[in-house]
Amino acid sequence: MPWLLDCVVRELSMSRKRRLILFILLCLAVLGCETIHESGIDTFEGQAVFNRVGFRTEGENKIFHANRFSGGIFIPAGTECTIKQITYKIIKFTANEDEYVLTEWRIGYGPVYTRTSFYKFFVEDMEAIGLDRINLDFRESIVSGIAELGMTKHEVFLSLGYPAYVGNNELTTDKSRASILSRDNWYYLKSKGGKVLLRFENQKLAQTIEQ
Repeated sequence: MPWLLDCVVRELSMSRKRRLILFILLCLAVLGCETIHESGIDTFEGQAVFNRVGFRTEGENKIFHANRFSGGIFIPAGTECTIKQITYKIIKFTANEDEYVLTEWRIGYGPVYTRTSFYKFFVEDMEAIGLDRINLDFRESIVSGIAELGMTKHEVFLSLGYPAYVGNNELTTDKSRASILSRDNWYYLKSKGGKVLLRFENQKLAQTIEQ
């Protein structure tokens, strides 16, 4: 029965593919753990740090590398966060007695990229966030997660977090903080679809355009 033989061959082929996929995932997990240890950021587990930008949740206490423009629970920049777990996929932490998970946080592989990725979102010293240098007229908006015309790029980071795209629809998943700061067109996704373009001129927010 040739058809039965074909089924067996296909099943064996699929079985090999599954084993290969599982092997690759296992290797990535091991490499990720080694990279995290080599970077030294695993020492932050159990320690208190501060979120460098505003965080906004999506779903059940999940935070992505880029915030939605609005909605969810807003965690102002400078909130004390206790790191519970760091893996190559997620950073689990508590803030205001609630637990959150930051996903898609790494911008590259290797100890240097891993450490840079961590400091894209968290810092040990609250003064490094620069809350004492913001325009006092914008303070209320920043702690409420609202962007206003005239804000600097740094102030928009504090109020909205990182955008999903920059420039000509370039994803920020693998972009550093400095790389995002160098661009003048930032796109934030909206909760119910669509995007909002924030356009900067002379390092300050000049336009907010719904798309």
